[in-house]
Amino acid sequence: MGKKLSKAPIYYALAQVRFNALLQLEQFVPAIQESLRQADYPDFERMVAHGVAVNMSPGQQNSIVPAIQTQVRFQFLNARRTAGFNLEPDGLVFHTTEYDTFETFSKAFFLGLKTVHDAAKLSFSSRLGIRYLDVVRPLRDGETLPEYLAPSVMGIFDKLSPRRLQQAMSETRTTRDQTTLVSRTILLDQAEPSGPAMPEELHPIVLGLPKRFDGIKGLYAIIDTDSFEEKREDFSFDYLEKTLKSLHDELAKSFAHTVTDHAREVWK
Repeated sequence: MGKKLSKAPIYYALAQVRFNALLQLEQFVPAIQESLRQADYPDFERMVAHGVAVNMSPGQQNSIVPAIQTQVRFQFLNARRTAGFNLEPDGLVFHTTEYDTFETFSKAFFLGLKTVHDAAKLSFSSRLGIRYLDVVRPLRDGETLPEYLAPSVMGIFDKLSPRRLQQAMSETRTTRDQTTLVSRTILLDQAEPSGPAMPEELHPIVLGLPKRFDGIKGLYAIIDTDSFEEKREDFSFDYLEKTLKSLHDELAKSFAHTVTDHAREVWK
C-alpha cells in the first residue's frame, strides 16, 4: 500500500470513467442515491447545465442554426463536502480534496462505479482517466521554489528580472498504445494570500480545500498530471482496476521526474 505523506502537496484528485449512454438514467438515480447515502455520501443535488450547439441548416450551406442543449448531472457528496461523485448519462467522476493514498482513492471510486453498475447494468467502458493537482511551494524559511522543482520545468522567468512573472507553463504530452499522459507545470506569482489556482475547465469546484492550502502568496507552482486511456471494452471491474493502477503508476513516474529529492524529503 502507498505511504501517505505528512505534508502531501496534492490538493485535488479525480478519476473518471465513460460508459455506454444511459438515456433513462433518472429512473436509476433513487437506488443509486440511497446506496451512496448509506456509504456516507448523503449530500445530493440534481443539476442542469445549458449549452449552445451550432449546426448547419440542411440544404443551406451558409445558414447556421443554434440549438440549446441541456445536460443533467447528479451530484453525491460526503457531509464535509470534501469528496463525492458526479454522475452523467455517459460517465462517472469521483473527486476529492482529501486524498489519502491511491488504494483509498481507488476503493472509493470503484464503490461509486459498482453502485451505478448494480442499478443500471453497464455494457461497456470507453474511457478511463485519473488526474492529480499538486501545489508546490517552499515550506521552510529561506527556501526557494527551484529547490523543489526539476530545472526542466522552471522556465526562463528568472532570467528576465526585474519583470514580474504572470504565468509560465511547461507541458509534456506522451502516448503509448491507447493511453495518453499529460504533465503540466504552471508557475504563478500570487500577490495576495489565497488558495491554489484551479484550472478553468474544472470550475465550479464545490469541494472545500484543507486549511493547509490557505494563504499561498508569492511564487509557487501547480503540477497538473493527467493520465487516461481511450478504448472501448466490455464492462469489467477487473480490467478497469488494473488499468487505473497502470495509469496511476505512469502518473506517479511523471510526478517523480518533476520534483526534487529535497521536496520529497520535506513532504514526508
